[in-house]
Order: sequence, then structure tokens, then C-alpha cells
Amino acid sequence: MQTDRDFTAALVRRAEQAGYRALVVTVDAPVNGLRNREQRAGTALRAGMEAVNLQGMRTPPPPSPETLLFGTPLLAAAPTWTDLAWLRGLTRLPILLKGITEPADAARTIEAGMDGIIVSNHGGRTLDGVRATVELLPEIVETADGAVPVLMDGGIRRGNDILRAIALGATAVLVGRPYVHALAAAGAPGVAHVLRLLRAELELAMTLTGCATIADIDRAVLVRGA
Repeated sequence: MQTDRDFTAALVRRAEQAGYRALVVTVDAPVNGLRNREQRAGTALRAGMEAVNLQGMRTPPPPSPETLLFGTPLLAAAPTWTDLAWLRGLTRLPILLKGITEPADAARTIEAGMDGIIVSNHGGRTLDGVRATVELLPEIVETADGAVPVLMDGGIRRGNDILRAIALGATAVLVGRPYVHALAAAGAPGVAHVLRLLRAELELAMTLTGCATIADIDRAVLVRGA
């Protein structure tokens, strides 16, 4: 959700018209964390590159030099549960909230009429020290109790990681960094290759743990250390 709510509404309509089947709202990062490696690298879009989906969006005025975050237009416009209710009334598309890390927020997500939960810590790049999503997943799954799908984001590098997440109750997983690296190295064919590798590794892990179908995967395939 952008600070310009009229633009956000237009973006939703564009997504509907383009045939998208769901909306994912990132709720754990109203502002970026301190990404010092990015700062040192001077990361910026190259000439001729721009965020094309955000063209025409009004941006909040810059804060005064005396302020940091609190009291700035950016933080004042950060979405709240009220804004999510507004979004829910704006579209019939399923809405999934990404960035849920607490059971209480999972329960409120369901109460708010959302259609899915994505357990995510933003790759650990927003708030340093947040627990790994694979640790957070079981308690969120328990809270949801089958009311909505629970997906997991973060740390998915091999098919075995997918097996573990499903065993802990995830409906599905999201894959980020492997796709980005593959796209940079080989374009669209690279992403397709990574997807094939992940599927092959998952099917191999399922075979070696005696799981003929996804539904057969449960905690019996896991061994917890002392």
C-alpha cells in the first residue's frame, strides 16, 4: 500500500483488469531497515530504469532536517488495520498479509476478513534479530487452525527446505533470492531452471521420506535436535 491512497486504489483496479488472482500486502515494513551494505554499495537504479508501476504516484513532502521518522509524513501515512479494512472493501480479490510474525496478528488477520497469511521476517533485512520464519511458522499455523492458508517466506534454498516448511504446517512457500540470482545470471530460462531444480529436490526428499503426495508430508519426517 502506497502513501497515495488514490493511487493505491487505481493500482488495485489495474491488477484486477490485468487478471491477477490475489493481492499480497506487505505489512511488516512501513519503512526500510538500516541496510548498511546497500548504503556502502551506493545501490540505486541505473539511468533509464524506474519503478514503472509507480509512475504518477504522489509522494509525501520531505521531512524537516530536525526530524528522523516520528512526526514525518511518511510514517503518518503508514497503513493500519483501518486501511486494510478499506482495501478489503475495495476488491473481491483474495488478500494475503505478508510479514505476520505474531499469533495475535495472525488472529486479527483472520478477523479482518483477509484470505491468507504469509509468515515472513522480510529476509531479516528490516529488523535485525527477528526469529527465523521456520521457527515462527508452527505457532502461526496453530493460531490459524485451518481458517486461511498459511504460507512461509524466507530461507527457501533447496527442496528439503520446502519439505520442512510443509511438515511444519505451511500451505506453500515463497521463493525469492534463488529466483533473483537466476534471473540475473540467465534471465527467464534461469528462473525456470531453478524452479525445476526445486521441484526435483522436493520430489526426491518426498520419496526418501516415504511421502507419495504433498498431503502425506507431516512432522514425522522431522527430527529435532537436543
